[in-house]
Amino acid sequence: MKLNNLFWGLAAAGLLGAPAAAQKPDGRSGGVAGEIARDIEDAADAIGTVGDAVANGVGRIRYRGAERFAIRRCAPRVERYGRMQVEQVAPYGRRSMRVYGTAGAATVSYRGVEPRAFACTVRDDGRVRLSTRRLG
Repeated sequence: MKLNNLFWGLAAAGLLGAPAAAQKPDGRSGGVAGEIARDIEDAADAIGTVGDAVANGVGRIRYRGAERFAIRRCAPRVERYGRMQVEQVAPYGRRSMRVYGTAGAATVSYRGVEPRAFACTVRDDGRVRLSTRRLG
């Protein structure tokens, strides 16, 4: 008998709890479409965060030794133009490494920062030469 009462009590609570669960905390009935849109936006933000983390991690793994030294030497000069994104690091002559990539925002009008392509040459004695050009 107690099991039967428990079953009916849970069923009643489930039926009575469903409309309350569909309401927003402030008591208004929630729009399902708005909730779905927020969930999709949260998922897209999470995917973007994971994508950035993977891109940063791959950059750290990919470059070692002289390549990493060249990237570290170029970073302070390049990041004056915005976030540095390294595309390639290659030997340049007998004594230098050249770092190629982009810096700045993805869109032209983001906080007044225009995206730029750069080529940064680093000699084995640590001297740095940077050249940039505007994109777009």
